[in-house]
Amino acid sequence: MSGIGNADPNRRSASGEHFPSAQCAHTGRINLDRRIMRALLVVVLAAIPASAQSPLVRLINATRPASRDFQIGDRFEILITGAANQPVSVRTTMQGRMDWGPVIGRTDMSGRWSTTGQFEKGDFGGWSEAWTVGGKLAKPEIHFSVGAPCLKDGQGSVTMMGLYMALTCETAEGRRTFATPSGTDPYRTPDGRLIPGRILNTTAEQYHAEIMEFLITSRANDLGSGRHGDEAGALIMQVIGVNALNEGESRNVLSIIRAAFEKPELIPQAAKEPSETLRLLRSLADSTGQESLKQEIAETVAYVVAQ
Repeated sequence: MSGIGNADPNRRSASGEHFPSAQCAHTGRINLDRRIMRALLVVVLAAIPASAQSPLVRLINATRPASRDFQIGDRFEILITGAANQPVSVRTTMQGRMDWGPVIGRTDMSGRWSTTGQFEKGDFGGWSEAWTVGGKLAKPEIHFSVGAPCLKDGQGSVTMMGLYMALTCETAEGRRTFATPSGTDPYRTPDGRLIPGRILNTTAEQYHAEIMEFLITSRANDLGSGRHGDEAGALIMQVIGVNALNEGESRNVLSIIRAAFEKPELIPQAAKEPSETLRLLRSLADSTGQESLKQEIAETVAYVVAQ
């Protein structure tokens, strides 16, 4: 008498019928379940409709309405139009330092949100803002600089070292020096939040987050993050928070995810289930109206599920 563990996987009945072993049947069910899951995810992503209209953002010089540039002392207004009652957030970059902001407000019943302020001496330098409304990137991404109120015919000098710049010039109040913040100095975003300076002695987690931020936002050739499996998707979600990405950044994320799942043998057991990665990919699909990008996202979902 033989035990179950020694059963013949190809045993047949007296009538010649073939009975596959329980192990083979179990494997078949797993493979079938994975194929079904993959197919459903692809269908779900492909079925997400493109947004009829992207939210819009305007940065207005309220002091000098005809001017496209800003100077210290100028008042400004940020005006957003989109769908009603939607969360608003902003990713702010000031002299190369990036802040992925939280939800700071919601559009009203008419789909509008606005804030006002005034640029001060500490705002001197280059800025960019990427606003997110209801999970979608508002257009356009805003790039501007806040200059010094130097007299046109006055004497001046500039000192530059990397991203740091100091400008000394004649102003209506006399000779003044204006400098961009250093990496360890705090700065205030145009929506009013104070962003602390960089910590010199970062933790390992902060270091990995900075690397991931660089990979998402740069044009690096090697998009291997050093994170495997669902670790990569979870870290990306942690970095970007509620903020949407542009087309190039979204494609960078897809490359990072593929690299993270490329070698299943390197994926820790706890990171094999791609729950955070699939949530991230769904968010990317929700935020874009480009069919070609949606297709790439669906293909990445299929790739992750098949691993």
